[in-house]
Amino acid sequence: MSDINPSNMSREELETTAKDLGLSFPHNIGDDGLRKKIAEALGGDAISLSKSAPVATGNAKERQFEIIIATHEQDKQPVQGGINGKSFVIKRGEKAVVSESIVEVLKCATQHHYDPGTMERTEVQSYPFQIIREVTDEA
Repeated sequence: MSDINPSNMSREELETTAKDLGLSFPHNIGDDGLRKKIAEALGGDAISLSKSAPVATGNAKERQFEIIIATHEQDKQPVQGGINGKSFVIKRGEKAVVSESIVEVLKCATQHHYDPGTMERTEVQSYPFQIIREVTDEA
């Protein structure tokens, strides 16, 4: 599943994606029905992210970055979010080319953790990620 695009997925990929998204479905559902459920869960017009597909979100002249979101042993689901009514889904552990606005959304997504002994609060990123490079027209 390098691309969140149900129309290009095999049956096995459809089932894996549905499970990753937390969808329940009957065992006898057809491929088209499963594709429809996935598309609905992704917001209908979800932006498909992969290392080969740049994403245009917001301003078409926005800078693009290649990133990778850290994998997490307790949360294996892809990272989902939205900007100005446009949804995006990024699979953890895979490179993705995203716009600068998506990078900002990921930077601002934080959680508060408390030390059980002192009850001191620390702020950590909800989706730790690494910027690999800025994507330019020349590259």
